[in-house]
Amino acid sequence: MESTETPVRFRHERIDDRPPAGQLSTCTLADLTGNGRPDVIVSALGAYPEVTVGGTTIKVRQLPGADAVLSRLETNVFWYENPGWERHALSTEPGLHLDVGATVHDVDGDGRIDYVAGQGFDRSDVYWFRQPEDPREPWDRFLVTDRFQKYHDLLVGDVDNDGEPELLGLSQEAEAIFYYDIPEDPTVEPWPEANCHVIDEGVVVEGAWIGDLDGDGENELIAGPNVYRREDGEWTPEEFAPGWHKTRVAVADLDGDGDLEVLLSEGDSPLYGDAPGRVGWFDPPDWEPQLLHDGMFCPHSLQVGDVTGDGRPDVYAAEMGHRENDDPQHFLFVNEGDGRFERYRIDTDVPVHEAKLADVDGDGDLDIVGKPYAPHRRVDVWYGEPN
Repeated sequence: MESTETPVRFRHERIDDRPPAGQLSTCTLADLTGNGRPDVIVSALGAYPEVTVGGTTIKVRQLPGADAVLSRLETNVFWYENPGWERHALSTEPGLHLDVGATVHDVDGDGRIDYVAGQGFDRSDVYWFRQPEDPREPWDRFLVTDRFQKYHDLLVGDVDNDGEPELLGLSQEAEAIFYYDIPEDPTVEPWPEANCHVIDEGVVVEGAWIGDLDGDGENELIAGPNVYRREDGEWTPEEFAPGWHKTRVAVADLDGDGDLEVLLSEGDSPLYGDAPGRVGWFDPPDWEPQLLHDGMFCPHSLQVGDVTGDGRPDVYAAEMGHRENDDPQHFLFVNEGDGRFERYRIDTDVPVHEAKLADVDGDGDLDIVGKPYAPHRRVDVWYGEPN
């Protein structure tokens, strides 16, 4: 059921109507300046312009020498300073082509948040960028690995329960789930092969989460529609959502029973599939799906948080445009308690990809920050306000 009188009003503002790169891939929030407000980091794969000559479509970037030229015309990783949204280049090095699912972590232990991102289609590098004392200055770049290809999701957490954080990665073209122990000197390039551990191979998944899902004191890994558990050094997967593809992942106690549930959205359906995208949650250990929506176009933004301020986690999911969707929708699924949700359409017409929930303006309410994937270039914020 969908309602029109929303419990929270979102005031829309454009942060940037002409970012310095095309095909925007990541949207990551972190307080880089230390003022208590999250800044917005955006990275990109780079524009892929097309021209039609005599009825034939030519992808300009594939022409000899075109990639090198276009790379020098774009800044593929940049950030917006909060408040005011002044844009700063994080790195101006050409040829980065950074894909979805970047993360932030103090990699070198100097007390400053660093940025970690991997390359996309047919490319193999994962980099970390070291934040300088003044984040407005260029950040140094270091190679983590070039062992895998096309990274969709990177995450830092204690994957193997050794008490130390690791860097987890999902590689689509190499069909691998892996993690690296962060070396004592993370500026070594690349990180040592001995630090690399492959959890699973022959799998193509999106979306990851690291944490104690079942309350046994040990962390589990969620990668797409699978839970991975480690016992005696071996990883065992459990597929809890068969038939769900290319998912975004979030975790929260949705039904108020004190245990965690898993949220999924099919972020690339129906673009890569034969059915609209679903949004739903799964309650372990039986994993019976509870659908929130089964008719969305590429809900590649999935977030969970207490938007209404009643102490219960709500769910935000929004659609991409991606050339085929002229009327992208933003939905808020308000938690009514006991696993019941009311659906509200909170905006329309603005495509979004990898949007995030956070208190951007410091008023105690959750806001939304996002940007489209392609072909549009823009960065947007929606300020949450009581209705």
